[in-house]
Amino acid sequence: MIRILVLLLLILATVDYSAIVEAAETTIIVERGSKEESVTVVNDQPTWRDKPNKSNESGANDTSSDSEQDEVYLPSMDVPPMSTKSPSSDPESDNPPEPIEQPIIPDYSIPEVPADTSTPPSVDNPPEIEEVEGLEFRMVNRDGIMAFAIIADHEKYTLQPVLARDKIPGRATVKQMSNEYNAIAAINASYFALSGEILGNTKVNGVVAGTTYYTRSTMGINADGSTIFGRTGYYGNVTMGGASLNISGVDCERGADALVIYNLHQGATTGTNDFGVEYIVTDGIVTDIRQGKGNSEIPINGYVVSVHGKAAELFQNTQIGDRAIFDESIIDVDGVGDFDQAIQVIGAGPRLVKDGMIYVNVDEEEFPNDIRLGRAPRSAVGVTQYGDYIFAIVDGRQAHSKGCTLQEWAEILLNDFDAVNAINLDGGGSTELVVKGDIVNSPSDGKERPVGDALVMIKKAA
Repeated sequence: MIRILVLLLLILATVDYSAIVEAAETTIIVERGSKEESVTVVNDQPTWRDKPNKSNESGANDTSSDSEQDEVYLPSMDVPPMSTKSPSSDPESDNPPEPIEQPIIPDYSIPEVPADTSTPPSVDNPPEIEEVEGLEFRMVNRDGIMAFAIIADHEKYTLQPVLARDKIPGRATVKQMSNEYNAIAAINASYFALSGEILGNTKVNGVVAGTTYYTRSTMGINADGSTIFGRTGYYGNVTMGGASLNISGVDCERGADALVIYNLHQGATTGTNDFGVEYIVTDGIVTDIRQGKGNSEIPINGYVVSVHGKAAELFQNTQIGDRAIFDESIIDVDGVGDFDQAIQVIGAGPRLVKDGMIYVNVDEEEFPNDIRLGRAPRSAVGVTQYGDYIFAIVDGRQAHSKGCTLQEWAEILLNDFDAVNAINLDGGGSTELVVKGDIVNSPSDGKERPVGDALVMIKKAA
């Protein structure tokens, strides 16, 4: 009998009980730069796995296959981000070592200011605004929805996109960026990757700071303060050393067989690894070639052409002293204006209001279900019939406000905030509106989420 009991205990000890429990598993495909990863979430625990890159044979992203790609949309990702980078390995090689998983921790130079969500925003204490300031604050509080807007006279204020910590990559809170630029108001802006890389056609002070190969809604701001709204695409090409290749992206992570341009928005250096080739271009001339050496310095009056794999092979005849030709364009798909002439450009989407009519084109712009469906906190930028600027947000996922669908959000923008043109911005936990240095709404994360960029309203000089 004792032998039988011992035998039973040994059998029980070898049983894998985890196999008996059915795990709740979801797989999310995301894109980082031009590399894709899949995130398998099992019982709310994420595991990141590399997927094959969908670049074409030339190493550039094929704009005809955009529908097969997905980007990172932080509003819906409530799982902790994990990094797959190993500092001692080549992540772009055919047989990279197993990834080392570790949390991505933002580099804070200033402690973030937690947003108090224990008490909903007060409807009785709006920001103090005097009539002579050329500002108007509006609030909607009905049917379980609380939304806010600040409307600014376009003759007294200007809009500008700003990067977190003034460079890519990097993240900061909307309030930090508002304080840095002494803005009268600020709102979160683009979709962004975990590193802070901008996922949308974006231009800051005349220089491209982010790209996407989706065709999506964009707002352009001209030198005179006038605005244009429409769908845009991005085209970029580099010619040097007798070879020509389309660009995979600007100021983003360099993937396998890719060509990436790094300009002044990237900061002092490219931040790349040693497994590519980097051409330093100053005043249109190749002034240095760094073979097998990454993290190159970016010239103030130039840029770095960073290539890997097949893209590097294509430019192998390039020599110091050769002329480099870099062409790029933010393409106006709808024929509404010249986004290349716009000084500032912010790309997000989908469109919400077009020429005074509700126009939610989420299907046309190929947004995933976490953006297109359900109620959520949301942000938007728009203009009135007079050309005045609108920053608007709606709280969500909280007792005081359940959030909006995109259709409901468009209706509020049109009927309550007088928008004649408006586009959706990043939302969810990123949604935040700062007016005169104070957070107006209640961010759904329970505190401010560090984001990649923001839009700020700045008073014009007298």
